[in-house]
Amino acid sequence: MQLNFRRLLSSAPSDLSQAQEHLVAVEKLNHILRAAKSSIIPGFLGLLLCIPIFAESAGSTRFYLWFGIAIVCLCIRSYLVFSIKPGDNIKTGFHKLNWAIGLCSAYWGLGWLLLIPTFTLDRYFLFYCIDLIFIFINIYGNCVNWSALLSLIVPTHIFLALFFLQVPDPGADWPLVIGSGLFFFYSLKLGHMFSISWEKNLILRFKNEALLEELTEQKNASVAANIAKSDFIATASHDLRQPMQAINIFLALINSNQLGDYEKQLIDKLKTSAEHLNKMFNTLLDISKLDAQSILVKEGFFDIELIAFGLDEILRPIAASKNLKLRFQYKPMEVFGDKVLLNQILINLISNALQYTKVGSVDVDFINDSQALIIKVSDTGCGMSNEDLGSIFKEFYRGQHTRTMHDGLGLGLSIVSRVVKLIGATLTVQSELNKGTIFTLKTPFAISEPSNDLDANSDIDDLIRYDAPKFASLNALHLAVIEDDRALIQGYQQYFSAAGFIVHLIPLSAEEFQTELMQIERLDFILSDYRLGDQNGVDYIKRIREEFNCDIPALIITADTSPDHIKRFEDLNIKTLHKPIRPDEILSQISKHFQ
Repeated sequence: MQLNFRRLLSSAPSDLSQAQEHLVAVEKLNHILRAAKSSIIPGFLGLLLCIPIFAESAGSTRFYLWFGIAIVCLCIRSYLVFSIKPGDNIKTGFHKLNWAIGLCSAYWGLGWLLLIPTFTLDRYFLFYCIDLIFIFINIYGNCVNWSALLSLIVPTHIFLALFFLQVPDPGADWPLVIGSGLFFFYSLKLGHMFSISWEKNLILRFKNEALLEELTEQKNASVAANIAKSDFIATASHDLRQPMQAINIFLALINSNQLGDYEKQLIDKLKTSAEHLNKMFNTLLDISKLDAQSILVKEGFFDIELIAFGLDEILRPIAASKNLKLRFQYKPMEVFGDKVLLNQILINLISNALQYTKVGSVDVDFINDSQALIIKVSDTGCGMSNEDLGSIFKEFYRGQHTRTMHDGLGLGLSIVSRVVKLIGATLTVQSELNKGTIFTLKTPFAISEPSNDLDANSDIDDLIRYDAPKFASLNALHLAVIEDDRALIQGYQQYFSAAGFIVHLIPLSAEEFQTELMQIERLDFILSDYRLGDQNGVDYIKRIREEFNCDIPALIITADTSPDHIKRFEDLNIKTLHKPIRPDEILSQISKHFQ
């Protein structure tokens, strides 16, 4: 490597901006300053060590003259070093450091003129070695600035040159002269190498910091965009759910038997469209819950047969309407995991398979693989291209060749992917265009063989529940309805009165609220919206419970998916359903309490 004096003499790399050059200069000053401070105590100790080594050989007068000068230089050096404060002018700081380093180098060089002439050969070489070691160990600390490096090397070599010029027989010392010259050159070269290494590390640090700052900005932008998306979904869906809820109520109140054929067709189409909108809102609700991290994994034992039976009951009508075969293959097994989230994953996967299959079948296989549950959902549908396979789990993505086959938001598989991660499972997909698709779900759910004796309090109850009547007897039950939307108030009153309830409409003003409660002898259930103007449904439910001195079962219908609110509802033993929801689902939830 050739010595690049131009690079060495530059105070900062030329490819940096002005601000970065300033930072480099500050870093160089701090680097040299740290080295100077750390060498102060060793400098004093080194001088003290010279007393037993050189005092006798040099003679008291010569040695202590040199020793005194060295102590003074070290004191001045210490003062200069500690006088440099953070925020001082950089050039002034370098000037002080150069003087401090030069003084230290000078008193070691002065030793060649004051001490060496009286030394024996062994002391001569010992002092020479100490002088070289002093320069060598200080090169790295002072190499990052050319003036500091020269301040370290030049003073000693000036005195060394003067010594060689005054010796009686210069020819006898020519090896030392050549060695000193070579050492001077290679000291600069070594300092240059250290300087390049130091600068590269510093520039690399700057680049890493810049990359980190850029990544942080991109991350913050991504987080902000995600928050904005979540806020938009929550706000937009909340504002739309209220009128959608009213539509559901009034559609349920229409008696199709009293309509003509044409009107029945119109109402059926309207109900189908409303149901489609409900599914879209529920999809947005699932995304909001996942964004809010309000979905918790709740594990327990469940029977695969019951899962398959429930899926078959829900999805077989869809398969039948398209003349598709829906087959479930499984062996009796008991699984430990989250039944609800697994059910949600499978409903999405099987529904997708049914939607994109025109002819053939959809097969669902439950496999016991090394005591862990694996589920395969395969279809004979349209399949997917390689381009689609790389994007199907993205939010709002819909494949180009399937876009016309099904209306939707493109969120189903995105939700599936996030729920799969939530339960610690993996989901892979194999597909061939126009031939079909296979989704393979590998769960961490442990499997155990089912016991011969059914637990009378669990499996038998579950089996019986499938054949139980949909609703328990609700006749003459007193239902309190708390709502501020006039259309919903009217709809709830008509619907639940027709279902056999005695409906009490609870006014929201404090005076009318209290008057109404005094006229009610008993309440069996409370149905309430959450947002009620300046107040909320929780406050009204608490006041009603206090008035009746009873923990009356309650259900809140809300579009709010906040984890804090959901936890608050649970803590107060209040059930929750999210808008929009069909009135028969509300009725089903109320009925469960009285079964």
